[in-house]
Order: sequence, then structure tokens, then C-alpha cells
Amino acid sequence: MQARLAWCLWLALTPPAWAAETLPYYYDHAAEADGNGVIAPWYKGQNGQYDYRVRIAAETLKRYPWTLKGKAIMSAPEYVFNGHWSIDQEGKISGATYREWDDGGLSQRASYIIGGLIDYYMYSGDPAVFTPITLTADYLIDYCRTDEKHGWPRMLISVPTMGPTYGRCQLGSSDNLRDAQGKIQLDNMAQLAREFVRAYQLIGNTRWYEAAKHWADLLAENRNRQPGAAPWGRYANNAGGNGMNDIQTGGVAMVLDFLDEMIRSGYSGRDNNLIQARDAGRAYLRDVLLPSWYGKYDTWGRNFWDWVCPVQDIYGTEYPVLYLMEHKNIFPNWKNDARNILSLFITHASVSTRSNGDVFHGAWAYPESSDCCGKSLWYSPMELASVFARYGVEADSEWAREIAGRSQLLATYDPRADGSTMELIDGGLYVNRTRFKIAHPMPLKNVLRTIARLPEITGANRENHIV
Repeated sequence: MQARLAWCLWLALTPPAWAAETLPYYYDHAAEADGNGVIAPWYKGQNGQYDYRVRIAAETLKRYPWTLKGKAIMSAPEYVFNGHWSIDQEGKISGATYREWDDGGLSQRASYIIGGLIDYYMYSGDPAVFTPITLTADYLIDYCRTDEKHGWPRMLISVPTMGPTYGRCQLGSSDNLRDAQGKIQLDNMAQLAREFVRAYQLIGNTRWYEAAKHWADLLAENRNRQPGAAPWGRYANNAGGNGMNDIQTGGVAMVLDFLDEMIRSGYSGRDNNLIQARDAGRAYLRDVLLPSWYGKYDTWGRNFWDWVCPVQDIYGTEYPVLYLMEHKNIFPNWKNDARNILSLFITHASVSTRSNGDVFHGAWAYPESSDCCGKSLWYSPMELASVFARYGVEADSEWAREIAGRSQLLATYDPRADGSTMELIDGGLYVNRTRFKIAHPMPLKNVLRTIARLPEITGANRENHIV
């Protein structure tokens, strides 16, 4: 049955040449095509289009304006506190109008900033990354944790949709998911915590590692031990106690990835309870989610912080697929399962006629889910290109390598030299107008990881980089 479904998906995702879209202009640049009519680079510089996009992202982060103590609770780049930005026609950057709700992506933004800058340091050797990594991590530890009396003491408030501007994160008093209350979303917390471990290994600040150890211990101790159930809900309780609420599906792979990183670093918890929790999470992924890989619309969803998201989304797709590839001995059918989940996401994400997800000059472009975000078809293929690239290498799949290379090439049609970035497929702005995390930290991470997997076609010419 799985083989037949995979074949149907392959057919659905391989349209005939006459079905593909061709536009004269993508994002911010005129279309270029090779002799076969497939997307080709617009950028003609020696080091190539991928390296150019990485440099635009890194230099924008490096020149970002700072907020001094007084306006903010500490001195740091504006993006540490405010996820919204504005850039004018001369390339001048400023923080956009701050609203409490808009900063709910704090932990996810921080994970991209810290993780992307770590990868950039490995790629470039640029020591400028140390300061923003340090300030971002320190802000979260010093000002965005619950108090000692909470049921989840000193836990990261990962979705702080309330609190004073540029100040201390606050936890809401309600567990009603429809209220705009500060929340502890556990998968997003784990996504960040993994980067804390990597930052500690790079810079040596033990505070970050100790915080990650504590969060891992809380996950292990407070997990649901009912056989066959999800070990973790989507959220830790706000109102009291050490319980959880809402449904955790594909985001469980973020938690597993974090626990594996802790174990790999040499910490397995009290009485090896991290290993026990990790194994319970693996069983949930293997025995509950994978058998429902196509039958339930939310199996690989429920991750976005700003809505319930009972649909397949990019993160609920990306992390389970990466986890299958990372642990082939635990998931012996990984090659089929990973391909099917990736293919299913493109199918689900492309259903909206408002988005017009399609193949453009031979390259896939699609939104973040079936319900967002219009013709912003840029950042989802940029995110998943690195996953397709890894699958292409590990499964020796030319199909996946082609999807990765073409998708990332089309996605990197977005930048301007001044740091602005166009992300509507036919030009213009929607998400990138205000969401800084998506405009630059996300490309920094994902273009570098695509280069790492496909250096022979994406790497900079005549340069040495650790990829």
C-alpha cells in the first residue's frame, strides 16, 4: 500500500513540462534559464548565487541597529527583543512598531539567529558572530524564564505574546489557547535549546549548557507515561502544576533532536531519564505518527506558534524527516517514509488557489502550509531544500538533489544588495516586510545547510570553506 501511494505521489509531484509555470520575473530578479528551460542563476559573480545570499544575510545581521539599556532591559541588537523590522529604500534598518502578540516567535527567531551564526562561523571564520550569539542567549536565560515556584520552574517562556516592550517575558495566567497569553511551547523551546548546546560547545559559556540540561530534565520528569500516548503536549501548563495541554504531533521530533543532542554531549539525566524519555518519544513517532503519515492532516503539523495549525506545516515536516535520516537503525523504512512525508507536504501546501504553488522554470515553489501566506512561495522551499539535499545524498536520490538545487536557486532570487528581500513569487513583499526572522536568519541557516550537502553545485568557486 505504501509503495502504491508513493508512486501516486511521485506522479502528482512530477507534472508534465506543459503544466509548469514560467514567469519573466521571480521575486526581485529577471528569470534566467539554461538550455533545457530550467531555472539558472541570475547572479553572475565568481562565488555564485548561494554564497551571495549567505553574505547578504550575514552582513544584514552584522549591521543591525542596537537598542541601548534604558529603552531595553539590556543593550543588544534590536532583533533580540523585536522580531519585526523595517528597511527603507536606502537600506536603513529600524525596528518596526512593537506589538506584544508579534513577538511570540522569540524562541524560534533566537534558534535561527544562534544556529545560523554558528554555521556561518564554521563557513567563514568570522568572529563577529560571538557577540550576537552571547547577547541573544543571555537575554533568554536572564529575562525569559518562569520563576522557581512554577510547576515548570526556570523553564523558557518560548512564546511570550505578552510583557513590557523590550523587557522581561511574561507568562499568561490562562491555558485557554485562544487567549493571547504568554506560553511555554515545548517543541519551539527544544528547537532553541539544541542551539544552546551548540553555542556552549563553540564559545564555552556553561550557563547555556546548564540551562539546556535543566530544560531537558523537566521534559523527562514531566512527560506523559501512558503507553501509546504522546509523551509531551504542545504546551506546558501556564496556570500551575507540571502538566501539559494541547496536541503534540510532528513537533515531537524537535524534542527528540534536543534530547539526543544532550545525550551526545555526555548528559543522560538523572538515572538515565533522558534516554528513557527519548525512547518513549521515538516509540510515539514510530508507532503512532508514522502509521498515520498520510491519513490525518495534522500528523506533521501543529507547530506554528501563532495559531493552532491542525494542518501539515514546514517544521512539522522538516524535523521528523531529518530525524528519520539521523536514526536509520530505529526507522528501517526511512527512505520511503522520508520521501513520502516530503512529497505529501508539497501536495498539501500547494492546494490553495490563493498561493498558486507550482513548478516555475522547473523549480518547486510553495507556501508554509495550506492556509498561509498568499503568493509568499519563497521561504518554505528555501527551508526544505536543505532537507531534500540531505535526502538526496543519503538516499542517493538524483530526484531529491534536483529538487534541492533548483528550489534553492529559485528561492535565492529574492535579495537586494541593500539587505531588503522580495518574497512574493511575482515580486513584492508580504511576510518579509516585517518578519525579520524569515527575511534573513532563516536563509542564513538553510542556504548554508544546502551548501553543506551539495557543495559541488552550490559551493563558492576557488575558496576553502568548512561545509
